[in-house]
Amino acid sequence: MGLQTSIKTSPVQVAATQPVGAVHLIHTVAYGGVETAVLNWLQRLDRSMFEPHLVCFENPGATESHFVRAAEDRGFAVAKIPWGRRKPLWKASRALARIVRERRAQILHTHNWYADFVGALTARLVPVKTVTTLYVWSDFDWKRNLLQRMDQYVIRSFDVISAHCEDTRRKTVALGIPEERVRTLICGFEAPKVAILPCERQRRRAQYGVRPGEIVLANIARLYPEKAQEALLRIFRRILQRHPQTRLWIVGIGPLESRLKALATEMGLNDRVSFLGFIDDLPSFLPLVDIHVNSSTAEGVPLAICSGLAAGLPIVATEVGGLPEILDYGRCGVLVPRDDEAGFAAAVSHLIEHPDERARLAATGQRFIENDYSLSTAVDRVQGTYCEVLNL
Repeated sequence: MGLQTSIKTSPVQVAATQPVGAVHLIHTVAYGGVETAVLNWLQRLDRSMFEPHLVCFENPGATESHFVRAAEDRGFAVAKIPWGRRKPLWKASRALARIVRERRAQILHTHNWYADFVGALTARLVPVKTVTTLYVWSDFDWKRNLLQRMDQYVIRSFDVISAHCEDTRRKTVALGIPEERVRTLICGFEAPKVAILPCERQRRRAQYGVRPGEIVLANIARLYPEKAQEALLRIFRRILQRHPQTRLWIVGIGPLESRLKALATEMGLNDRVSFLGFIDDLPSFLPLVDIHVNSSTAEGVPLAICSGLAAGLPIVATEVGGLPEILDYGRCGVLVPRDDEAGFAAAVSHLIEHPDERARLAATGQRFIENDYSLSTAVDRVQGTYCEVLNL
């Protein structure tokens, strides 16, 4: 069943004397898909119905700075609550409770484990309806697995439990949460179309060292273990053996940056792999790419892939999490089993060798993201959930 059959909804109609305050709490250490999804939702909420407020954790090293800057660029003031290596849950909860009171918020919507923990405690200090959105259940390192296990119990205290995609919803139900308590709030997507002339494209690609006739692969993700950029470097080495005219751009930030750069050097890939860091304007950047690749071992719905679809790029991705949903189960991109490095390299090589297939996938993906995964549909679902929890 395609995703288009599972996201039908209708606009919410609410009569209210004043907008309902909704505080969103997010724990962010690297700006990525979750952060973008939250900002997209808040930007499109009907302000006659809901007044959004944004709160994040003040992390050691100011790792939230990219998110705060992106939020401010969209016109949102971001309040911060105290955080640190000792994880001061009660201190953070009291600070959040003050913000909820000051904003007279009726809804507290949390994103990610620590946000869930603080949100659950805050609801003990101030009367507020609680909503959590879950993004991915997977096998991580021991610390994150412990946090996941704790979250399985914490989320049961929330008024509404929502999932970022159908895969996460199914896994949440499998953990013992009653199916009727879990609903899917898709992230949705909307991006401006950016068209550039071939001569301008060639000029801009040349600024990155790309020669005429070369094929550029791009991976756009946080530099974290589950994004599997180490595996991608091994895959890319396989591709180079068959297609030496290929380049790989790794776009993103995260704690693995130094390790990945060292590995690329060790593998002799420095002249073909570029680490481009954080790109602010993806819609303008993506037309420079030929094939979008995602080798993750765990995902919810990566908005970077949505960006690639909107930009008309062919996608090769691992068949994990919500990726089959946004690639319409293989109709909008090539899906490869997790950990199949040889299969992934073969899929990319096939697209390099068949430009007509690249064009077909690109056109199909662009239509899907525009028609079946719209941001307006996603926001209608969020607003409908808020109305439901408040009995409006």
